[in-house]
Amino acid sequence: METIRFTEKRRTTKWPAIFVTLFLIIGGCFVAYAIKFEDNPRMLGLSGEIITTETNGLEEVNQTDAEKLEQAMNLNYEIRDVSSVDKSTSNFVSNIHLPTIYVDGKELADLNAKIQGEYTQRFDTLKEQMQQADSNYSFNVTYTYYDNIVGVRKVVSLVIKQQIIDTDSQTVTSERINTYNVDLSSKSTLAQSDVIVDMLGKDYKDLLKNQVRDYVVSQGLINENDYNYEITELENFYIQDSKFHIVFNTDIDNIVNDDVGVLDIQIDTQ
Repeated sequence: METIRFTEKRRTTKWPAIFVTLFLIIGGCFVAYAIKFEDNPRMLGLSGEIITTETNGLEEVNQTDAEKLEQAMNLNYEIRDVSSVDKSTSNFVSNIHLPTIYVDGKELADLNAKIQGEYTQRFDTLKEQMQQADSNYSFNVTYTYYDNIVGVRKVVSLVIKQQIIDTDSQTVTSERINTYNVDLSSKSTLAQSDVIVDMLGKDYKDLLKNQVRDYVVSQGLINENDYNYEITELENFYIQDSKFHIVFNTDIDNIVNDDVGVLDIQIDTQ
């Protein structure tokens, strides 16, 4: 009797595995080739233009700063004088000149109103106090202004001086300076902290402390051992010819023992 044999054919997985391996190798080569010859990454700038950037991002930052600086430098501003005289009290009259600032033809109404209100209130308060004074006095307010580039900002410093003058003896009995530093781009006022690192560097605290101390000691206003004033960064300041000035009104700033009027100290970088 003839024996019938059945031979089973088994399917192998050898060729599909080889195909997948080759696919991965070839695909990886294409990816590596594409990465090698890819252009620098691009991104949209603030105004929508495409900016080519280096991998460390420095080119992007520099271009953005350059744009901000160019925009700031192209801003125009105007200072208009507003004056007033009040002789309603015979022995205490006012002669006030204050700045109003416009940027590209538009008034900074809130800031101008704040400045006007500040000095109107000061005079009205003093007028009541001075009614019984024996001498005649004048409340005088004048101002100067400076513009400077600080970092990528165009800054206008308004420096407003207030004096009370004994008109009988023609002597200044009181003096104060208040400052407003305006960023023309944002149309807002700046604090010391907004500009001080750009102007004086990261070690500005020691620089301010040492130079202010050296100034008041050299002027004989206080003994060095008695000096203990700590810079608050709330002091009045302004910028003139790219120099940082810090201002103390000694009748209210307790930097020295006596009221010696205004101390205007230029801080030099070292």
